[in-house]
Amino acid sequence: MKIKISKLPVEGKTFSGEESAAILDLDDDPRVRLEAPIRYRIYAQIVSRRLIVRGTVRVELQLQCSRCAEFFSTTVEESAFLRAYDLPEGVETVDISDGLREALILRLPNFPVCDPDCQGLCPRCGHNLNDGPCGCGPVEERGPWGALDGLKL
Repeated sequence: MKIKISKLPVEGKTFSGEESAAILDLDDDPRVRLEAPIRYRIYAQIVSRRLIVRGTVRVELQLQCSRCAEFFSTTVEESAFLRAYDLPEGVETVDISDGLREALILRLPNFPVCDPDCQGLCPRCGHNLNDGPCGCGPVEERGPWGALDGLKL
């Protein structure tokens, strides 16, 4: 998104609209599927030779659950978006797309989970335990040193 400095009133202006989700540059990430464009509602004002931009930025997307590997829909939002851009002499427009991208990327969860109660996958057969139990039977909990329990010296 580009803001034309010459058309910005002294009291500032509110902008709302959409930006292509392609600016997130997540097309090569197999764990993310973009569903909709980025939506924003921001207020921009020039203060002391700086462009101050604040508002809300959000995008709807699908993430792969880190427990069960299924995709689920979610919304990533930055409700306290705030950036300041220096205005050197002669600047006509300021592109805030990188700021929008950064704000949303930082809000992506490191380990997304489809549901707090997600059971994940069976560690032996890979069956999705959210669909019901697998045929492996109960796992014997022996701890990280369990293999040494059977050691005969």
